[in-house]
Amino acid sequence: MVRSHFIHVSLLLACCTLVITIIVGSSVSLIAAPAKPQVSLSQAQTYDLHITAGTTINWFNADSVPHRLRAVDGSWETPVIAPGEQINQPFTTAGLSAFLCDFDPDMRGTLVVQSTHAVFVPIVANTTVERWSNPATWGGRVPQAGDAVTIPAGKVVLLDISPPPLQSLLIEGELRFDRQNLDLTVGWIMLHGRGRLQIGTPTEPFTQRATITLTAANLDEDVMGMGTRGILLMGGTFEAYGQTPNRTWTRLNDHAAAGSTTLILAEPVNWQTGDQIVIAPTDFYGVAETERLTVQAVNETQIALTTPLQKERWGRLQYVSRTGMTLTPTTEVTPLVLDERAEVGVLSRRIVIQGADDERWRNDRFGAHIMVMGDGVLRLDGVELRRMGQGGRIGRYPIHFHMLSYAADGSLIGDATQQLVANSSIWNSANRCITIHGTNGTTIRNNICYDIAGHAIFIEDAVERRNLIENNLVLKVRQPPVPLLNHDREAFRRGPSGFWITNPDNIVHGNVAADAAGNGFWLAFPESPLGLNKQVPIRPANTQLGIFSHNVAHSNGKPGINLDFAPIDDAGNTHEKRYIPTSDEGPDRYNNNRVRFTMSDITTYKNNDNGLWNRTSWPDYIRFISADNSGMFFAGAGDDGNIRDSLIVGVSLNNRTPTPIRDQPNAAVASYHSTFDIFDNVIVNFALSPRLDRASGAFATNDYYIRPVDRGLVRNPNNILINSHPGRRVISPNINTPVGNAAIAGALWDPHGYWGPAGNYWVYDIRFLTAGKTCVPVSGEDHTKNCNGPYFGIFGFRVDGSPLFEPRMPLTISRLDAGNQIIDQWIVEDGSGGSRNTFNIVAHMRHFAAVPDGRYRIEFRDAVTALPPPTQEVKLNLSNMHTTADKLILAVPFSGSRTVQAYLTTRELYWDVQQLGTPVRHLTQVHSFASLLTTDNSFWQDNASNQVWVNVSGGLALPGGEPTNPLSDEALYRVTYLRIFAP
Repeated sequence: MVRSHFIHVSLLLACCTLVITIIVGSSVSLIAAPAKPQVSLSQAQTYDLHITAGTTINWFNADSVPHRLRAVDGSWETPVIAPGEQINQPFTTAGLSAFLCDFDPDMRGTLVVQSTHAVFVPIVANTTVERWSNPATWGGRVPQAGDAVTIPAGKVVLLDISPPPLQSLLIEGELRFDRQNLDLTVGWIMLHGRGRLQIGTPTEPFTQRATITLTAANLDEDVMGMGTRGILLMGGTFEAYGQTPNRTWTRLNDHAAAGSTTLILAEPVNWQTGDQIVIAPTDFYGVAETERLTVQAVNETQIALTTPLQKERWGRLQYVSRTGMTLTPTTEVTPLVLDERAEVGVLSRRIVIQGADDERWRNDRFGAHIMVMGDGVLRLDGVELRRMGQGGRIGRYPIHFHMLSYAADGSLIGDATQQLVANSSIWNSANRCITIHGTNGTTIRNNICYDIAGHAIFIEDAVERRNLIENNLVLKVRQPPVPLLNHDREAFRRGPSGFWITNPDNIVHGNVAADAAGNGFWLAFPESPLGLNKQVPIRPANTQLGIFSHNVAHSNGKPGINLDFAPIDDAGNTHEKRYIPTSDEGPDRYNNNRVRFTMSDITTYKNNDNGLWNRTSWPDYIRFISADNSGMFFAGAGDDGNIRDSLIVGVSLNNRTPTPIRDQPNAAVASYHSTFDIFDNVIVNFALSPRLDRASGAFATNDYYIRPVDRGLVRNPNNILINSHPGRRVISPNINTPVGNAAIAGALWDPHGYWGPAGNYWVYDIRFLTAGKTCVPVSGEDHTKNCNGPYFGIFGFRVDGSPLFEPRMPLTISRLDAGNQIIDQWIVEDGSGGSRNTFNIVAHMRHFAAVPDGRYRIEFRDAVTALPPPTQEVKLNLSNMHTTADKLILAVPFSGSRTVQAYLTTRELYWDVQQLGTPVRHLTQVHSFASLLTTDNSFWQDNASNQVWVNVSGGLALPGGEPTNPLSDEALYRVTYLRIFAP
């Protein structure tokens, strides 16, 4: 017994002021008079609480994880209670309610709120229960085959026989299933008003077998706008609580070979002979798919099958040693463990809801559906749904919560917290699995979706918030023959996905999405709501993230997780969209209202595209495990992000099948243009590819095109590389053959020594960059060198009012020796209309890297196009020139017919240097090249050659003073703007 500061009392008196709690094992009992008793919340506890009306319970979270309690009947719930937090909750209404925790499926209990009177008299409903089999229940005649049956309001009927097939069943009163094996076959069921359909109870689940088969065959029938062949809740309550297996799904604990008839599971199960089970693939999408099998026998963790497994499954945990991956448990490198074991789930339940296996199903994909509207309440726990969904029909899904939280004008009605789907299976569906439409606050927990056409778990209009989607297993999702929406079609990083999530403010935790033709999890947050909810005042793309953690995505046809490509219209067209959560959930105002968000403890493996594709700002990706994906494991577009404390494995021990995408080598992480901090990760088994035009190795380099000299690798410390090359230096388009019209950075700073001596620069092995430098070879490469620095960057060209941020003029840069003879050239072709570059880099990426004290002639020409000398202005940016000792000589085109001036500034609005406090350095005009060479910060106008020579140095002060963050862009690059202009 664990003692607490409460004492147990077995009698409740109205005058009692003593509050007592007793904990025995994992059960907590509380009896209290009106006061403020404290209930300590701990994982896996069971609570039996008795209080009087008017009592306020103090819920105290003594755990290290959050909790949120919710009454099974939806009558009350707590907010999320953080570890160490306590909240007060009053209870004023007498009654009994069972409750659960949204985050801990093993935490549950009952709360009895008794009257404040000294003597407690339970309220007993004075209702007569009439038997279906009794003719008197129906006025003398039991319903016959083909009848349309109505149970009127106030009438309670006990279904004690399996009636003949009925045309329809309208429930305005109540229908309860007797505790025996029963079959109910009916065209459709409608619940109205306070109608109630009940099979089992939360405290006494149904242990017999109950089957509801829906048979309506008229495709055009439309019962009150809800279609047909369904259980249709215009109001009322449908509750079905079946005896659930001890585990809905688990994983293998050993490999299962093709042809095997035995599975070894990670946990003991009580599944039954004859049960239908599914086993997920553990290979790439298209190599293997989910298999459905039948249980022959069960012995705790051992399952015997009636038919052999068609494809092998991986079933062992993988660990990281200092020499690579191993099956031997170890934490010598990282506590993270790669789990690629196949999920195994049981589909069979005691309660079955199904569509008829008839011509309508086989030819028209016309299955059953459950639709909840108005004030209807659906609570399914331990139910099997099969032959569900109606192909090609909007709104006809296996389970559909429809517009329960929002009015037509967009106003909030309230959260639908009574809605529950738990411990159930939905399989063989012609149209999605579970759809949450205009509804907040549902609980979707511990279910299996299998063999689904179209997105499986579907959040429809981007207004749906505060739903709990937890511990669900989604397998085998395919494109339907007639896709409802365009994003149900397979396309680039698009297609039918395990989870289609359009609003960030939901709890998506502990789920698995595997064997989907599209993405595992598609987080598609649009600018504004869709469909019937366009009037709801919300911006999903700026809404803060609820919880997205502990999810697994594997064996999918597209990225495991896709945070991009949001819907833009009701037809389901999608477009790139950046997710930027803000403090006020309004439009992005950058530092004024942006907030960080976290995705943690995610596993992605064996996806045919990226492990994670994202387009977002300020993300923190923590403790990701990404392995065996195709292409780049972390990729996309973003800024100010973190990837840390993660395990990234290029090729694990589960490697029998090569990646199906042969033209894209593996790379662990994109550079995100050095806007992400990538640190404290373990990167294993990323080898170099021989292709020079594709990223490979640990760090991808194909997106280092924003700057000519990139110093952002300083933000990537403490990464452990095991059997991994730090990364292939992808060849720049402008030094390909033929020459391209864009450029990748000429020099990358390597402060941590991944590619050679720490502090050196990683450059292309061309004399333009290596002449006069001390360089060493880079392992595995013959087109790059690792050279002593520094290097300076020249970029941001603007000529006579050309676009400020999109220069497209041709560049020919000649590096000159002391006699002004050409050492080498760097050419970027005209980008005004051409498309000739590599990797689809936008054509305004034109710049070059320079060495200290170097001499360079800039010309706005290529082999085909030559621009006339500028007559008004030339502007360019200089980077990495931190001190006055950092010097450079440039020859810049300018018409000799105009007299010029020149200055340097570190203010971005370079043309306006009159603003008070603007750092500016006016260059001194000299009248010969010889004078230029001996005069720092000077310029000489060579009229005959139509060029202006400048001798410039760095060290100019920054407008806001010295940066406080040494890793900021301001500190790393110290951009200086050079302007040459005719006044």
